[in-house]
Amino acid sequence: MSEETPVQDRETPAPRAGRPLALSPEDRRAALVAAAERVFVRDGFAASTMEGIAAEAGMSKRTLYRFFPDKQAALEALLDRHDQRALLPPYGHRPGDDPRAEIARVLRSLALYMLAPAQVDLLRLVISEAQSNPALVESFEGIEVSGTISRATERFEQLRRDGAITTADPWQVASLMVGALLGPMQIMALCRHPSPAPDMARIEARLDLVLTAFAPLLGLD
Repeated sequence: MSEETPVQDRETPAPRAGRPLALSPEDRRAALVAAAERVFVRDGFAASTMEGIAAEAGMSKRTLYRFFPDKQAALEALLDRHDQRALLPPYGHRPGDDPRAEIARVLRSLALYMLAPAQVDLLRLVISEAQSNPALVESFEGIEVSGTISRATERFEQLRRDGAITTADPWQVASLMVGALLGPMQIMALCRHPSPAPDMARIEARLDLVLTAFAPLLGLD
C-alpha cells in the first residue's frame, strides 16, 4: 500500500507565489495611501483612477472603496499622512536659555519636512492641478500649509508664556519666518527633477539670516 499524504498537507493549500501576507486594516489602509501617492505623482491627480490605485497596491477595487469612496478622499488621507510627519522636536527651552536656539530647532525641523523630496513632489502635484481642481488646493492649504504654521505657532506661544519672547502675534510671526526661510529653497526644489534632498548648509545659512531679521519682532534686540 502506498503511503498516504498527511491530511494537513492535502487540506492546507500552499501559499501562492508572490502573494502578500494578510494585512491588518491599518496596514492595508497605509499601503493604499502609499500606492495613491505613487499614482498621483506619476500620473497626475486628474488622470489617476481608483482602478489604477488598486492595481498599484496589488489590491481589489472593492478593498480600496472600503477605505476611500473616491480619489479625493485618498488624496486627503495622503495629505494627512504627510502632515503627521511634521512633528517638532520636544520643547527644550529652559530659563536662561537663548530662545533663538528653540526657534532654530523648530524652523530647522519644519524646513527638513517641507523640503523632503516626497513633500516637494506632493506640492508639485498640487500646483499642476490647481487650475482644474480648486478643492485640491484648499485641502493642501488646510492640512499642509496651515498645519505646518500651526505647529510653529504653538511653539512660539509656549515661548511667549515662558517670557522668552514678546511678540503680540505668534501666528503672523511664525508664518512670516517659515515663508522667509523656505521660499527660495522651495522654489528651486520644485524646479528640479528628481526632487533633491534638503541642503543642510543652505538651510543653516538662511536660518541665521531669518533669526537676525526677525529678532525685533520677537523682542530679542
